Amino acid sequence: MTDIYKYAAQKRLRFPSSRGSLTIEQLFDLPLKSESNFDLDTVAKGINAQLKNVSVESFVEQAKPDPAKESLAVSLEIVKDVIKTKQEQNAAELNKIKKAADRKKILDAIGAKKDAALTAASLEDLEKQLAALD
Repeated sequence: MTDIYKYAAQKRLRFPSSRGSLTIEQLFDLPLKSESNFDLDTVAKGINAQLKNVSVESFVEQAKPDPAKESLAVSLEIVKDVIKTKQEQNAAELNKIKKAADRKKILDAIGAKKDAALTAASLEDLEKQLAALD
């Protein structure tokens, strides 16, 4: 399966959840985990359980391809892709927050150094700087 999203659109795949069937778009609105079990982890576990139940093996007969198995496998791959995407977004957001905090610390340190340099200046230098401002 080269394009799982195209397959999902053509087959009109829906994803079972505790609140009914979901579309791909609705998967992106779900949290990764939640206390109400209305989350991507629970959806993925449910699809995985269904996929395991569909797999019936026979060592004697040639197994017939089960269309439900392919749909469930694609559904699971889509949910896993949504989970990966949301994890990457969360990591990027945390990185952005960390950079902002580091930037603030550096700017505060620069301000403190400038203040220290100003207070370390001699009275004569300070008077010259004040006169230059007028």
